[in-house]
Amino acid sequence: MLGSLIGTAFWWGLYLLVFHRDRRRVRNGVLLLIALGSSLSTLGQLVQTTLPLGDVLVLAAVLLEVLGLVGLAVFMVWNGLTMVRKEGRSLGNLLSGFAGLALLASPVVAGALLFSLHPLGLAAGALLALLTLHVGLAFAVFLCASIPYQLFPKQLPTEGIIVHGSGLIRGKVSPLLRNRLDRAVAERDRLLALGLDPLLVPSGGQGEDEPRPEGEAMAEYLVEEAGMPAERVRAETASRTTEENLTLSHRILEEAGVAGPCIVATSRYHAFRAALLARSLGYADEAVGGPTAFYYVPSATLREFIAVLTYRKVWFAVSFLPALGLVALMVRAALLYA
Repeated sequence: MLGSLIGTAFWWGLYLLVFHRDRRRVRNGVLLLIALGSSLSTLGQLVQTTLPLGDVLVLAAVLLEVLGLVGLAVFMVWNGLTMVRKEGRSLGNLLSGFAGLALLASPVVAGALLFSLHPLGLAAGALLALLTLHVGLAFAVFLCASIPYQLFPKQLPTEGIIVHGSGLIRGKVSPLLRNRLDRAVAERDRLLALGLDPLLVPSGGQGEDEPRPEGEAMAEYLVEEAGMPAERVRAETASRTTEENLTLSHRILEEAGVAGPCIVATSRYHAFRAALLARSLGYADEAVGGPTAFYYVPSATLREFIAVLTYRKVWFAVSFLPALGLVALMVRAALLYA
């Protein structure tokens, strides 16, 4: 028991140290997941050894986890339907519904294939089960890296604030985009109290279905509705991606004589990926997020996960190689004893 406590303390200490040094790392999620797993294991041992009916309590906790996964799957399907009803039918809006269906179907399909006892069925079932587990662990790592980043934003003393754009509605700022801009205004107020007068750079080009660039509409909102001084707002209107948001906005800030790390104002669900991308581009920026409607968060979080996965696709593929080796051994054993 003492060894488990020491191990748990070690993993939590290592996580806090790494998180403090640089919060914009996927590896932070790996360390937090290990620390949480170690904590749960230690708690399970403590319950088993010190409480009456400890084994029963641990079993009940496991059953509750299973029921929780089923409940999560049902919620995701419901959320997908809600997204389609409120935001329209698109692949992105259907994403949470598809994820919920996959969460429900994968164990059933994998179990059926495994119980077929046919070598190919065993291979397919094992591969599906291991791939589901692999994707699930990757998603857990992403959440463990993203959520603490959102909950504990770093308050930089800076003279530059970049605001990431999003789709306009009939040429006007949407509620989601308004929340991003309002968060930028709040950051400017904080910096003014520190004696700094930051330059605001609303960033976003013109989409195919938009009558004007997002940066232009955002600048209009900041000046006319949020009351920002026009001379402290400089719109970036050419970017089409998050990467271009950062690079083109930094170019504007550098031309204005603003150097050093900047604050990136976006939505909470997007903050970690924005910071991750800024780090990969060599910027020391930190991202902060404005609130988002609850129903929008699950699908948006899944989209962020998929995007981050594309940044780490090599690591994701390489880490799955041991699972492929295990499947190959299972098939070989099944063929030998068939």
